[in-house]
Formats: sequence, structure tokens, C-alpha cells
Amino acid sequence: MQISSCRLPSLAVLLAFSSLGLVLPNLSNASLFLLVLLGIVTLLVYRHQTPGWQAQLPSMKVLFIVMALPALAVLIHQVGVGHFTFRDYDRPLRLAFFVMVFLAVWRVTDMALDWLPWAWMLACVLCFAKAWMITDGGSLPNSGSLGFMAGIAFSNAAMLIGTWLLLSLQLPMSTLQRGLRIVAIVLALGVTFMVKTRGTWLVLPFYAVFLILYLKQLSMMRKMLILLLPLVLVGVAMLSSDMVKHRIYDIGDDIQAYSDRSDRETSVGQRLQIWLGSWQLYREHPGFGVGREGFKPELHRLADKGEISNAVAELPHSHNGMLFQMALWGTGGLVAWVLTYLVPLVMFWRELGHADVKVRTYAAMGVALCLGYWVFDFTDVMFFWVILNGFYTINLAIFFCAIGRCKQASAGLPANA
Repeated sequence: MQISSCRLPSLAVLLAFSSLGLVLPNLSNASLFLLVLLGIVTLLVYRHQTPGWQAQLPSMKVLFIVMALPALAVLIHQVGVGHFTFRDYDRPLRLAFFVMVFLAVWRVTDMALDWLPWAWMLACVLCFAKAWMITDGGSLPNSGSLGFMAGIAFSNAAMLIGTWLLLSLQLPMSTLQRGLRIVAIVLALGVTFMVKTRGTWLVLPFYAVFLILYLKQLSMMRKMLILLLPLVLVGVAMLSSDMVKHRIYDIGDDIQAYSDRSDRETSVGQRLQIWLGSWQLYREHPGFGVGREGFKPELHRLADKGEISNAVAELPHSHNGMLFQMALWGTGGLVAWVLTYLVPLVMFWRELGHADVKVRTYAAMGVALCLGYWVFDFTDVMFFWVILNGFYTINLAIFFCAIGRCKQASAGLPANA
């Protein structure tokens, strides 16, 4: 397969990002901005050479607008309170760049995008090695950081990559390729158990329900392989690791301690406090929110009133994506948060019944991305972590472009259309 020189930079960035973005500092951010630059070049220089992207505009324009809503929510807040700071746009703009990232990724053909699973497999190996070294093979307790990334962000991203590889097993491939992907899936799950972030494990039942709904057209053997593989691995991990079992059993103990007020400073107890505190901030400021600079001062005000503890007032975010956006940016933040996940999820879901297996597979991966972020946001704030803003934007573009390219190939259109 030959790749045009003008397409090669986009493919190179995607492969580097997909394989190394979680283990090399600043690579993910650099990849995002390089793709934005390549998108601008595509728009200004190559727009007539690749007319196919223009055919995507009618179906994508709503998503282009939706991805700019978080930045719009910040603007509405700043206008409402009369205080402007560009720092507040750092994370939302990484989502708003989606349109340019989409244009850059569209330059890559569907056959070239088929290389991405190899990058994901390498990512699983490297993530496993990194987690093994930092957690001493999983023998250390839950750690808040894995180098330049928070442990929970690292674990969540590894789970997503493993899930995409799991979904890719329905595609035709050699026995060797299938075996290598299964090994990579095992390594991705191993990362989550070494890091021991319970918020990551929360997604497993949601993915199981999605897979049951999605896999109706597959043979029983493939259904059993895709469904039972993660469940068996989870069961083995729980039986073989006392730390994993204790992390799960501690949830009930923490809730009981919070309920009878014997200890409100457990991991779960602090989350319940910050959730209630964030909800209180939204109730007091539903229109424009308190803003990023006002978040901690307002939490300390609640602590002074005895509604939350002083330790909770020092937390950097709400440990819930929806409540954090509501507290910071008011109702505009809530609307932006909901639509940023819901709109692409619906768009991907509509493609799950497509006749082309590759279209269905990439659509399922897109559903896993949106569903995963939504569930992870129950106990964390995915868009608080800078790296995960770019991770969402780039992979969203990858899956939508792959679906569009595969549809072109099914219709017999040339790859440069």
C-alpha cells in the first residue's frame, strides 16, 4: 500500500499518538496541535484535492458545533460575571479543535487506518510495563500518579484501548493477529488491576450490557469469546489479588462509615461530600456557576459552615464530571457536558446496524469511547486531565473518519475522494 506524501504526516502523528501518547510526556499534546495544524493546511491547501471531506459536512456539522459548546459555556460564564481569563479556555479549546483534527485525519485512507490496532497493541505493552514498574508489579497500594499522568486517567485510557482491541476481534484476521490482540487485551486489563482504580472497573458492567445488545449478529463462538474474556480475567484478578478484593469490599465499609458518621474521610466518604458540595454550588449559582477560580473559595465557604470537611475543600475537582461542569459553568456547563457525550454516542449508535463489518466495528469503538468517558465521569472528571481532552478529540475524529472512509470503500469510491 502506497501512501501519498501529503497524507503521511497525519498518519505518522496518529500512529505515534496511539502507541506512545500514554507513556511519553507531552506527546499527546504535541499530537493534538500537530493535527490541528495539519487540519488547517488541509483546509487551505488540499481542500480541492480531497473533496470527500466536504460530503461529510452535512452529517458532521452538528457535532462540530457540539464540540465547541464547552468553550461557549466558559464564555457565557465570563460574560455573566464580568471577569475574563484565557486560562479557562485551555481544556475546552482542545475539544473545539475537533473540526480541524477531523480534517487532518480525513487525509488518511481507510486502509492506512487499519494500522491503528498495531499501535494500540504496542500501547498496551508499554502501559503494562510502565504500570508494572511504578506499582512494583501491582504490589503497591493505589497510587495517585503514574509519572506525568494521574493513575485513574492512565487506567481509564488503558481500559478504552483494550476495549477497542476487543471489539476489533470481529474483523477478519489471521490467527496470529487474533492471538496478539488477545494478549494486548489481557495486558490492558492488567494495567487497571495494578493501578487499582475502582472507577475504571465501574465501566465493565456497562460494556457488558452494550456488547450483549451489539453482538446479536455474531456467531455464538465469537460472542462467547468477546463476552467471557474480560469476565474471566476480572474473576481471576479478584481471586488472585487480596488488594483488588479489599478495594472492592472497602466500598461497602466506606458507605457504612459515612452513613453512621463514624468516618466521613474515607475515599468514598470524601466523594459523597464533594458531590453534595458541588450540587450546592450549582443550586446557588445555576446561571453562570462559580468559575474555576471561584471553585475552591466556595468549597472553603461550605467547609466553614460545616457542610463539608476542610480536607474535601482542598480537592481540585468534584470527582464527578457532570457536577464539576455544573458547579464551574452553571447550566451552560451541564448542557455542554451532556451533549459532548450524547450527540456522538447517538451518531455512532446509528451505524451499528450497517452492512459493512468495518463500519460497525468502528461505530462500536466510538460507542465504547463515549460510553466509557460518561461512566468514568461518575467518579472522576475526565476533561479535568489535559491529556484526556486531546485523547477524546483525536479518537473521536479517528472513528468518524474511519466510518466515512469505509462507507466510501463500500460504495466503490476512490480513496482520494
